Amino acid sequence: MNSLIPEGGIMQNRLNSSTDTMISIQDLSKGFERENLFENVNLVIHTKDKIAFVGKNGSGKTTFFNCLAGKENFNGRILVSEIKISLMEQEQNFANLNKTFEEYLNEKKKKLEGRKKDLEKEIGNPEIYEDEEKFNSLMDKYNLLLTDPSSNAEQESTKEILKELGIGKELLNQKIKNLSGGQKTKLRLAECLSKKANLYLLDEPTNNLDLMTREWLENYLNENTENLIVISHDRYFLNKVVGKVWDLENKQIKEWHYRFKEYLIMKKKHIENLERTYIDTTKRKNKMLESAKDKRQWAMQKGSRKLRILADRLERDAKKLEDVENPFDFLKDININFNSKSLHNCAIFRLEEVEKKFEKVLFKDVNQEINFGEKVCIVGANGTGKSTFLKMLIGGVQPSKGNLYRRKDIKIGYFDQELENLDREQTIMDFVVNETGKDEYQLISILLKYGFEKESFQKKIKHLSGGEKGRLNILRITLEKNNILVLDEPTNNLDIYLIESLEKALKKFEGTIVFVSHDRTFVDKVATRILEIKGRKVKSFMGNYSEYVNIKTIY
Repeated sequence: MNSLIPEGGIMQNRLNSSTDTMISIQDLSKGFERENLFENVNLVIHTKDKIAFVGKNGSGKTTFFNCLAGKENFNGRILVSEIKISLMEQEQNFANLNKTFEEYLNEKKKKLEGRKKDLEKEIGNPEIYEDEEKFNSLMDKYNLLLTDPSSNAEQESTKEILKELGIGKELLNQKIKNLSGGQKTKLRLAECLSKKANLYLLDEPTNNLDLMTREWLENYLNENTENLIVISHDRYFLNKVVGKVWDLENKQIKEWHYRFKEYLIMKKKHIENLERTYIDTTKRKNKMLESAKDKRQWAMQKGSRKLRILADRLERDAKKLEDVENPFDFLKDININFNSKSLHNCAIFRLEEVEKKFEKVLFKDVNQEINFGEKVCIVGANGTGKSTFLKMLIGGVQPSKGNLYRRKDIKIGYFDQELENLDREQTIMDFVVNETGKDEYQLISILLKYGFEKESFQKKIKHLSGGEKGRLNILRITLEKNNILVLDEPTNNLDIYLIESLEKALKKFEGTIVFVSHDRTFVDKVATRILEIKGRKVKSFMGNYSEYVNIKTIY
């Protein structure tokens, strides 16, 4: 240890490891520029806590994780016992790295050691040591860095998890930016889970994972981890692995001591109570103020001191009523509505002896029909050709063999999660103007409705987060008149509130939907048929995800 650190300094500011408290968070606040993401947060993480961390996109969940892991400065205190914390790398920071996985791990370890040395020098400064507030702040940050087990990660453990996830040596030698979304998520998971940690912080661990890998992850976390906090929009996954919920809303984090399914029920009741209280309180205030206004006018006309005193009292009573937050400001759903043109019941797509191959055959001998009004989900392991199947339906790629018949008078709305075929240099506003033909003035209210602030209208598509791309794509499709929707992972990166709004809209949509999704709750609520790609065959199962699983279990 650096000799500049006062003797015994590292053990100060730590929690007593004999209690069941792992981390104590006290008056924690964090913001950027002048706006706080969260403020005055007070929470305790106990041993054997498994917590879902939820909140709308952009509310500050990932930033909170970075504070816990010592990667962000903050106001307040985070006191830790002698534990190790393993943080799953944020998807956005990891996705475009021009490095192999091994190069990335080595560089990350060097950066960690560099941050430790920088803090050791600061702590050793006599001016810091004599300032209790500054000393405590630096020691908190130093102790958080000590919780990172990166330097102790066992390579054999990493390799074992990668093997279970289907990642071989050939992929580890490739640049991370050239890997698929599912492969990148598996690398992020393997790095995090292979560390011998007491607490795991998992940031969107199921993104781009197929159904089999999600089930593997659920079993692994239940059998091999005692403590975790997970940011996820996968409701099925959260129902399986967590026992309580942190809800980041309006800059505060509320703790719910329920499993996730029960939390959703209780949260809806909470919202209904907030709405009733707000409406009742607002009515009472307005009634008092209106009465005060009338009495003041009468007092002026008649010169009545008694009426003026009564008006003053009514205004004081109105002000005394507790200010109740307007829940409609932060709980309102986006009302999604997909316009559709009606078609009589008939085949929309017909595939006869279809085969598709690139370097290898993805599927062959496919004979399927998709009819008007069906809601069909394509399932299968990563790499089996689900997205290729969708692109083939819309004419983006052609079958290698066989015939694909597409009804001529249809209009297809296609959800491409990456917006691959668009000019990524154009701004949000340019994109919506070009796609819809409407002028900017008409589009302002629509963009605001979909959660885009006015200052973000000139943000380029290449700089958008996954959630922003998803919202922009949904917005575009709602402004079209489509009778067919072809959707590739539409729920990826969307928050739970928006996913539920999307479910409602798709259930109401009268046309045909063909989609790929690994969100099992979403598939359960939307699908009327499953097409499974497995062993280069495409097999049809009637019903939603639960019915599909039951049939698979029987056979």
